[in-house]
Amino acid sequence: MSNFSNKSIAREFSFKLIYKVLCSNENLLELVLTKNPKAEYERFIEEFINSCVEPDDEHPNNQLPSGSQSFALSLCEGVFTNKVTLEEEIGKRLHKRKVHQLEKIDYALLMLGAYEITSIEDTPRTVVIDEMINLAKKFGSADSYSFINGTLDSVGK
Repeated sequence: MSNFSNKSIAREFSFKLIYKVLCSNENLLELVLTKNPKAEYERFIEEFINSCVEPDDEHPNNQLPSGSQSFALSLCEGVFTNKVTLEEEIGKRLHKRKVHQLEKIDYALLMLGAYEITSIEDTPRTVVIDEMINLAKKFGSADSYSFINGTLDSVGK
C-alpha cells in the first residue's frame, strides 16, 4: 500500500475521531487532551480504533495500518491541542456565520484541514484540500465539499 493511501486512511480515521470528540461533551475533549486517567484514555482510543477497523457489510476491507495510526493520532492531537487557534483561523473565513453554527461534519473537516495546512509542512496544501473535499463528499451534505474547498483554500494564504 502506498504512503498516499496510508495518509488518506489516516485522515479519514482522524476525521472520525475528531468528529466524535468535538461533537461530544467537554469531558471527552479533556480526556484526549490530558490523556488522564491514562487507562481510560487508552481504553477510549483502543475501542475507537477497533470500531473503525472491524470489517462490516459496508466496509469489508476496513484497516488502519500502524503508520497510518500514528499519523492519524498526531493529527488528532494537533487539532485538539490547537482547537481555539484553529477555530479563530476558520472563523476569519466564514461569511455571516460563526464556527459554532457550522454543521458538525463541516466543522470537523475544517478543523482537520486547517490544522494540517497550517502545521504539517511536508503535505502540500492542495493535497490536504483534495482529501478534505473527498471526505466531505463521502460524509457531508450535498454542498459541503464546495464550502470546505472555499474555506480551506483561503487558510494559510
